[in-house]
Amino acid sequence: MLEYINIKNVALIQESEVVFGKGLNILTGETGAGKSLIIDALGFSLGGRANREIVRHGEEQAVVEAVFSIEDKKIEKILDDMGIEHGEDKALIIRRTLHMNGKSVCKVNGTTVTVGQLKELSSCLVDFHGQHEHQSLLNANKHIELLDKFCGTELDAEKAKLAEFLKKYKTTMKEMKAIAGNESERERRTEILSYQISELEAADIKPGEEENLTERKRILQNGERMREMAGKCINILYNGVNGLPASDMVTEAADTLSQLSEIDISVKLIYEIVNSAAIQINEAERELKRYFDGLEAGEDEIEKIEERLSIIYAFKKKYICTSDSLADKLESLRNEYDMLMHSRERLELLENERKELFKNMVDVCKVMTDIRKRKAEAIEKEIETNLHELEMEKAKFKIRIDQKNQLGVDGWDDVEFMFTANEGEDIMPLAKIGSGGELSRVMLALKVVFGNADSIGTFVFDEIDTGISGRTAQKVAEKMYKVAKTKQILCITHLPQIAAMADNHYMIEKVSQKGRTKTNIKLLKKNETVKDIARLMAGTEVTEMSVNAAREMKELANKFKNENR
Repeated sequence: MLEYINIKNVALIQESEVVFGKGLNILTGETGAGKSLIIDALGFSLGGRANREIVRHGEEQAVVEAVFSIEDKKIEKILDDMGIEHGEDKALIIRRTLHMNGKSVCKVNGTTVTVGQLKELSSCLVDFHGQHEHQSLLNANKHIELLDKFCGTELDAEKAKLAEFLKKYKTTMKEMKAIAGNESERERRTEILSYQISELEAADIKPGEEENLTERKRILQNGERMREMAGKCINILYNGVNGLPASDMVTEAADTLSQLSEIDISVKLIYEIVNSAAIQINEAERELKRYFDGLEAGEDEIEKIEERLSIIYAFKKKYICTSDSLADKLESLRNEYDMLMHSRERLELLENERKELFKNMVDVCKVMTDIRKRKAEAIEKEIETNLHELEMEKAKFKIRIDQKNQLGVDGWDDVEFMFTANEGEDIMPLAKIGSGGELSRVMLALKVVFGNADSIGTFVFDEIDTGISGRTAQKVAEKMYKVAKTKQILCITHLPQIAAMADNHYMIEKVSQKGRTKTNIKLLKKNETVKDIARLMAGTEVTEMSVNAAREMKELANKFKNENR
């Protein structure tokens, strides 16, 4: 429910704050006073179009803050998904600022959000009904969306199944199309694949081979210097001092220490260290000799390595991948080759899959149609009941459901709302309604029925009373009051019958102050309400007679409300 709105520097509104109540909130005022500004400001705060022309002349920015109380778990989930905190007080504060440079900033409970996120959230808070929504309801393409909303989770489950089948069906068709392409092109591709597979198999390039060869080449290119250094080390180890090898010298020292340790046990540790060194030096001599001998290879090996690396580089360039990925590339080519060679068998398999998927989709579509038809009957009865209560006793409302030739995410049903106001006349598409009064009542009936199917707490009506008056206006007022028992309603009206039914009556007036024009919003007291109803009844000149008539109309409205609480 909308609890409060603060509007600052929006068009003619310098600053106004309004506390809204439960039930039926009526907004009245002279033509041009700016009644629709309130609704426009609310729409802006909830993600509506941000046109910088709405910023009051001479100001840098327009700001609208709307406060809602929320009870809907769906809204809480949306807030959680967006990472927006919400406390136990169930308050939801939406603030939107529009700067003169066109930049818009949206915040929900202090957290900055995108306009898209704001629209997602606001779609669960407020249901607007104005001229734009009139056109939307007349658009037959929107009718299936409204019907499906009424069908609820039962239909949603079938839609989810259909979406999964459709996804698989499209994937299957895509593969079939790829396989069943031009026969000559498939043969050409097979020949290319055969050649590529053969050359990659012949090359037999192993993962890590390029790295190993590159390292071996580097070593060989430094062979002379490496042999020189290795030879120097061998000379030191083998010739030692005065021709005595290092290992012999250390071994002799170890033998002497062994004898000494028999006399003095404390030397034993030193002996073990030196003896270990002798063993390691012997091992080092052997390994160094083996390494030195391995450096014997010369230019022949380098040439062979370069030839092999040249082959590897060529394949890398040709297949646009690393040498380590060539094995994966070969496997991929083999798989494609096998698929093409067995395309006929694969096509038969895919065709069977396609038929099975299509059968599954048809079965789901039949279930969806049954659900829609069953729900449509209930909707038709509810809407006709509402129309009869709105002084259209002979009105008929039908939901036409036909099967389309094409199957999509919504199934194969073509849905259109049909209507006739008079007995004996052909039922026609909703878009054919010519009377403004008839259209207003049909729209109200639709809003009542479809609005009850969701958890949106606030309805906003602008121009709902177009083309009606007298007894019909009274019936519309009574219907709006009944709706307002479970939904909060904000309604702009010029009809006294609707104004008299208000739970909260707001007057919007345009005033001049210090050479500037501005719009003010005021919650009327009881006597002020009667006076404004009299203005709506009489026009510009309010007389004692019109005031008395207005008072009587208000009393009758209160009586009706008391009888229908």
